[in-house]
Amino acid sequence: MEKLADWDDLARLFAAEAAEGTIDRLRRHWSLVEAGEQAGRLTAVEAVEAVRRQYGESLELLRIAEGAVGGEPGFRYADIGTGGGWPGLVVACARPGWEVHLVEPLQKRARFLEAAARELGCTNVTVHALRAEEAGRGPLREACGLVTARAVAELRVVLEYAAPLAAVGGVIALPKGSRLEEELAAAEAAVAELGCELDAILPMRPEVSETVRVALFRKRAACPARYPRRAGVPERRPIGGPVRRAGVIGADC
Repeated sequence: MEKLADWDDLARLFAAEAAEGTIDRLRRHWSLVEAGEQAGRLTAVEAVEAVRRQYGESLELLRIAEGAVGGEPGFRYADIGTGGGWPGLVVACARPGWEVHLVEPLQKRARFLEAAARELGCTNVTVHALRAEEAGRGPLREACGLVTARAVAELRVVLEYAAPLAAVGGVIALPKGSRLEEELAAAEAAVAELGCELDAILPMRPEVSETVRVALFRKRAACPARYPRRAGVPERRPIGGPVRRAGVIGADC
């Protein structure tokens, strides 16, 4: 199976998932990213790989997650550490009826996301220039039917960021690479402590990636009030023991 290579391939592969006008918006987004590089690096992915790795992986994550959550108009979704817009702004383009919340702690990137959302006509987007630990104690706490985080941290760390945002019954969808099993073993205590349960591990289609799988966690109970801990603590002292070297995939910074 040939790898997804260009915008036409993207349109064909995601014909059923992308709302009308999505691909044109995504192409425009990439032009904004390239222009924005002058003010600060938004991605380390080369242009030749961007369609597959940034847009293909983002839409594939949406396809897999949506199979677990459905997602009617008005559905509330949050993306943690959105960076230049992957996957959160891509999802906003593909699902204009969703309420999309982008959590991005770096002020320069948050400003870019706000400007890009306006330029793309994504009126469904709210940008939160906050750390995930702060967002998890604000209005988004236990309010989102779907939470994603791509290339943010080791699994048990990112779960502490994501679980407080997920509504009870909601889904946390985390793409991971070859060290997924190792990270899952280290995250057993965090999964239980945060009121979550592993629902499924689903591979991306080979046209998009032969290595990335998506771990789907279901929020089964409310998060204990003490989580998330204060800024920086989840990474320094993850639930269950010392930090291990994270096998994070698809890094966009």
